[in-house]
Amino acid sequence: MDLILIYPPYMIALACIYIASVLKDKDTTSWFEELRVDMNIVKNISMEILDFYDTYKIDPQRGLQEDKIIPVMNKLPSKA
Repeated sequence: MDLILIYPPYMIALACIYIASVLKDKDTTSWFEELRVDMNIVKNISMEILDFYDTYKIDPQRGLQEDKIIPVMNKLPSKA
């Protein structure tokens, strides 16, 4: 995965926070607005992370279960 070569670590961390907030149905809109980050970039990074998990189907014994990934993928907007 080449995300670490394209984006700074804090953007990847924000994307992970975004994924977690979507998964837990938490509204983090105002929090992200206060950070003044480009949400399009955060969402694109999130989609790349989830695409990676979807492509390489994580073994339930070692990582995220597929039933956790699918709801998040369905809640996030598709790539433009």
